Amino acid sequence: MAYNSGFVSDEEIPETLSGLFKSNVGDDARITTARFNEIVINNRSNLPESVISKITNYIDNNEDGYVTLAEIEKMESEDAAVVAEEAGVSRKHLSLFSRGYQTVGKFFLTKEQQKLTYGKQYKCCPPPIGILLISLAQIAVYVYYGQLSGNWFNISQEIVDSPIAYVPTKRKEAWRFLSYMFAHAGLEHVLFNVLVQLILAIPLEMVHGGLRIMGIYIGGVIAGSLASSVIDPYVILVGGSGGTYALLTAQIANVILNGDVMNKFYRVLRVVGTIVLLLFDFGYSIYRRFQPQTAGVDVSFIAHVAGGVAGVTLGLVLLKNFKTSLTDKIWFWVSVVAYIAFIVFAVLWNIFYDNYPAQVV
Repeated sequence: MAYNSGFVSDEEIPETLSGLFKSNVGDDARITTARFNEIVINNRSNLPESVISKITNYIDNNEDGYVTLAEIEKMESEDAAVVAEEAGVSRKHLSLFSRGYQTVGKFFLTKEQQKLTYGKQYKCCPPPIGILLISLAQIAVYVYYGQLSGNWFNISQEIVDSPIAYVPTKRKEAWRFLSYMFAHAGLEHVLFNVLVQLILAIPLEMVHGGLRIMGIYIGGVIAGSLASSVIDPYVILVGGSGGTYALLTAQIANVILNGDVMNKFYRVLRVVGTIVLLLFDFGYSIYRRFQPQTAGVDVSFIAHVAGGVAGVTLGLVLLKNFKTSLTDKIWFWVSVVAYIAFIVFAVLWNIFYDNYPAQVV
């Protein structure tokens, strides 16, 4: 079957329900419900048989065991919401039953094309270098301060005293809410963050573009520092873990938006892999948070959590959606409002809350 950028020619669109009936009906102008079920099953392989049976039974409204063209046309002329409710199926399944294809905007997608849609979006041009550039900058900063302090393995006082670490006593230097992502607590910290964020970001950038993925990453970094300043206000922050967590949970947002057009194996792998990594790293972060740290720097698991939440919300806003539906639009606006509301609240909290550490200018 030919595939051309999401378009399907008229010849490729599966037969409508009326067309299926006319192609298979005999001289008596009717088909038994059992036989009609078989016909639909053979032509609607993307539908559960239980759904097909429910709708076929609804069409046979006189319960004589036969389906006629008049009964099909009557069902097709009725309000889809009413038919779906009375038949006990979803509107999506009713649409697939009646037409044999799903619509995405003004395009038609058959079942096989749904599987190809997401995979066809992978592109190497423009190259996926957004998070790579951030990672190189993080490595360069680590090398600079490692050389400056002579300590290549653990955080040094030079990093804490630098103009880029987030320090509660210097909150008025607003750039620190973002710049702390370039400073790291040790060689393990910087290498782990860089490795994970590149593994997560490059495939996403190839589909959704570098600017969108950088937006999610930076949004996670900012959410992490703001949340920490509200909930854990005495903690010094270094590292891009808020952004890394945002990239991690953006995988879940991607599945929510585009799971229907992804390969099923990779869809499950994304979700399971994300959950495993989240549980492992979050548990390790809590452990490190309560262990003695050098240079007075603790691990802020609050920043990790906030980055993860930002990854889902911003992912639902910024990632491309290849099967827009009403539900997706609702999630879009809920996410926009939630993220903006959080940012506004946290900024106002930082401005007006009185019990922060005394500011050092």
